Amino acid sequence: MKTKIKLILTALVLMASATYAQCKDVDRSNPQFSDYLVPVSNGPFERNIHFNKEQENYSQHWKNAVQEQLKKPVNFAGHFRIYTAFGGHGKECLRDNWVCGWVIDKLSGEVVATLPSDTNGSYNYADISDNGTPVGLPFEIDAYKNSSMIALTGQSISVNKSDSPVCKTALFNFNNSGYVKLIESLEGCNNQ
Repeated sequence: MKTKIKLILTALVLMASATYAQCKDVDRSNPQFSDYLVPVSNGPFERNIHFNKEQENYSQHWKNAVQEQLKKPVNFAGHFRIYTAFGGHGKECLRDNWVCGWVIDKLSGEVVATLPSDTNGSYNYADISDNGTPVGLPFEIDAYKNSSMIALTGQSISVNKSDSPVCKTALFNFNNSGYVKLIESLEGCNNQ
């Protein structure tokens, strides 16, 4: 009996050690989409978008576009759809050279988030600076329907007008309503 218990305890210690070694091998400085896998829902999905009080005051153009996006397939984090658009139609995204984005929950029909906020407090991005000068590469989003990680490359539009825009790549994990920043590279646009 004691031998069986010793064998079981030894097996448990070995399994725990192997699990710890696997966790330790995950490189936190280089997150991968496969590190943040989520199951992809097949619905049923909501047919109509439901706006909150703030969104009710957005432009009709935006409301129509978000309703149309709800009809399209999941493209992010299991049951969400990311929708990005250039601004200039209303207060939801003021300037026409801004890139703004929203996360639509296809299960509830609600717009649950914008793009992640940068350290400067902005969730609006651009691939050209406000004075029209190109900065290199266009704004880019990488996201997958079976992963909760999102990668953004470009420059955010600073809330503080005196800040200089910085082009970078930032990786975030989406937790159904908000984001946790994983890493960012100030080299951003130079890495492509």
